[in-house]
Amino acid sequence: MSTFCFGQEKEFNSAIVKVNKYIEGSLVTPYSDQEVSLLIFVMDAGAINRDGNDRMSKNDTFKKLSYELAKKGIASYSYDKRLFKMDGLGIREHEISIDHFIEDAKSVISYFKKNKNYTKIIILGHGQGSLIGMLAAKNNADGFISIAGNGKSIDQVIVEQISKQAPGLDKSASIAFKQLRENGRATGYEPALESIFRYDLQPFMKSWVKYDPSQEISKLEMPILILHGDKDIQVEVAQAEKLKESAPQAELMIINNMNHILREIKGGRLENQKSYNESWRKIMPEVLSSIANFVNQ
Repeated sequence: MSTFCFGQEKEFNSAIVKVNKYIEGSLVTPYSDQEVSLLIFVMDAGAINRDGNDRMSKNDTFKKLSYELAKKGIASYSYDKRLFKMDGLGIREHEISIDHFIEDAKSVISYFKKNKNYTKIIILGHGQGSLIGMLAAKNNADGFISIAGNGKSIDQVIVEQISKQAPGLDKSASIAFKQLRENGRATGYEPALESIFRYDLQPFMKSWVKYDPSQEISKLEMPILILHGDKDIQVEVAQAEKLKESAPQAELMIINNMNHILREIKGGRLENQKSYNESWRKIMPEVLSSIANFVNQ
């Protein structure tokens, strides 16, 4: 359990909640007796924990976000991805698919629905979590928030990125993705693409490429908020605009000088990259006000 230092009065409560053998996380609630809305955070790609950190960086994005939202009267639940339970449960990398993450997000929704303590349950997905969140939210949640989510399928996104960063390799990536889709396995790709197509990761990539976020978001019949920062060096603003195209009823907020982890960046790429390990940086106030307005409308 974490310990908090409070000022004159208690600002929020925090509890560890275990949903099932795959899912454990932190429930942060406002310090009040009133019924409130609940946000469920779904994390980005990779081994990201409930606070928003991976093994290489500590920015505490979702820990900070949960505390700030609680001060605004909004509860939230954030959980470690099941990747953290793999060793203990004897799950191997090639056995994991994106559908497991979707299943986990749905389990969290149904757990808190049974609880019935919340006026609304809204899914907030970050990066890869945006796609997982919209798939889990369909017919299950009262609203959906995408932060830094892609508007195209992951194979299209990766091929476009490679064409800009390593022209020539994009053709090899394109062929490998085609093989993955059609045969279930990619072979003969350039060694430089090993981090995307290594043998044990291929089943996961195959499960991911079958989903197109633009198609999935168009199926949602609920209020939608799309948030994106114009200093995001991981996901381009064009991706948010593509999501908005597919869900015209959605509210789109492009936040000036905000990067992928919701921090203000005034300088260039170096400051942006360093911020991933600077947990002292504040979440941008525009993020908090946009989310609070959306939840309370």
